[in-house]
Amino acid sequence: MRVSSDFRELARRALSGKWGSAVLTTLVASILGADIAMAGGPSVSRVTNYVSNTMGKGGSDHSYSTQLSSLSVTTLTYIFGAVMAITGLIIIIGLVQYVIGSFVSLGLIQYNLDLIDGRDAELSQIFSKASMFGKAFWLRLRMSIFTFLWSLLFIIPGIIKAYSYSMSGFILTENPEMTAEEAMEVSMKMMKGNKWRLFCLEFSFIGWNILGVLSLGIGMLWVTPYQNAAVAAFYDEISREPLN
Repeated sequence: MRVSSDFRELARRALSGKWGSAVLTTLVASILGADIAMAGGPSVSRVTNYVSNTMGKGGSDHSYSTQLSSLSVTTLTYIFGAVMAITGLIIIIGLVQYVIGSFVSLGLIQYNLDLIDGRDAELSQIFSKASMFGKAFWLRLRMSIFTFLWSLLFIIPGIIKAYSYSMSGFILTENPEMTAEEAMEVSMKMMKGNKWRLFCLEFSFIGWNILGVLSLGIGMLWVTPYQNAAVAAFYDEISREPLN
């Protein structure tokens, strides 16, 4: 039975000479599933200059107070409108990416499985499961709902169930005729006795993840494909074991 260091070794062998492709593929897949749009707000310096010019013109305290009050209402209205518009845009983008990311996730799994098996692995593979859009979306949503409901019983049950469902994407990718429910059921059987092994594998990357964060996230461009390949190697082994 292989341990974490063995899976990391298999991942490094699979990635040898293919790091550039793996980094690019993982980055594009990540962007398609979790990109965040940002926009600027009102300029503070312009507001400050406006107030300064108003004070320099003189006039009664009542006039100044009225102008400042008018400015405050206008500024707050602008800020509120901008925040609502940005929030709406982020929600729309998030929903679109959640849907697209469903089948892209399966495509990324296929990429990593091919990588581990020594087959040709290309960027275009992240779109190879687009025809499974409905099943992929339902699997992602179903897993999210079930994990959330288990989390309501305290965090630990939610974490345990997340590990139980963790191989569902791999299973559906290799068995497209299955339903999302069937993939989750097979994953639960497959992960009996293997949840701790997967936890240890993921925990063994903690040092690399810390280095990736300390490098302002740049290092994660390499850590993530490395970890994904190791998990694919983990699945490759336990999928060969008889189900309980």
